[in-house]
Amino acid sequence: MNVIGLVGALLPVFFVLALGYLAGKRHAFNAVQAAGFSKLALGYALPAALFVSMTDIRRDLLLQQAGLVLALLISHLGLFLLAWVCLGRIPALKGAGSILLALTLSTSATPVFGIAVLQPLLGNTSAGTVGLVALAINLVMPLAIIVLELNAAKSAASIATSEPVQGSPVVAGLKAGLTSPLLWAPILGIVVVLAGIHLPKEISSSLEMIGSATSGVAVFTVGLTLAAHSFLISPAVVFGTVGRISVQTLFLFLLFRLIGVSGIFAREALICSSFPMATAVVLFAAKYRAFEAEASSILLLSTVSLLATVPLTIALGH
Repeated sequence: MNVIGLVGALLPVFFVLALGYLAGKRHAFNAVQAAGFSKLALGYALPAALFVSMTDIRRDLLLQQAGLVLALLISHLGLFLLAWVCLGRIPALKGAGSILLALTLSTSATPVFGIAVLQPLLGNTSAGTVGLVALAINLVMPLAIIVLELNAAKSAASIATSEPVQGSPVVAGLKAGLTSPLLWAPILGIVVVLAGIHLPKEISSSLEMIGSATSGVAVFTVGLTLAAHSFLISPAVVFGTVGRISVQTLFLFLLFRLIGVSGIFAREALICSSFPMATAVVLFAAKYRAFEAEASSILLLSTVSLLATVPLTIALGH
């Protein structure tokens, strides 16, 4: 395994993260400007990147890897729902905290820098694996948005007791979630792939231009978030960090043994499952004003742990 290649692949991520952290400590951006970065990443750059990443997945690859796709869907969607239900029973994590922690356990930063990390180590086949993992993650994110919007609508309704509530918070939350670009962008991409439609180069290049800002803007925003919060060590941070790099990997490993999935794609998917927390979780935490310090701390710790988790999951894959 090329450890030097792994360090080289992670160096840009740490550089942008440190740049955002220093900018935050120097107060180069105020809270409103930092929120604008989050809006750019979540509302424009990330939806474009998700759509293009979906259309890049070959239709025959999806059909040939039915068992792998099934295991990935269960280990992402199934794990999110299971974790959300279990964590929601803990009083300290009720509400947005349990949703964000469940999202931490069930999604990773694979779409953001998966190819950059895996390709130097495992070759060009990693691009297909990253696409399949991104497919599963892209299906979890819209569900999480709907649940977060429902929780936000209910919280707003309970606070505003002095004024009559206009409409149902459930309907308001569903409407906000179902109209989110993060929902329809990946779904539209899946439809394009299954229909066998090839996007013109001009369209894909246009979307890739704004989508290419996702990693830089998101990681820079994470640096700003880290600067705004003291580094935190708490039971939730420890559980979230250890859970992020281990729970989904073990869950997926057991599913592979149960379903009978093996091969290079399965091994690469295991590595992806041990990747750091998805940067979108930190952006969601800032947007919904919950779990912010914990999320940024988990992201930092789980990113540093890549130097250990990648060698271990490669060995597990064998």
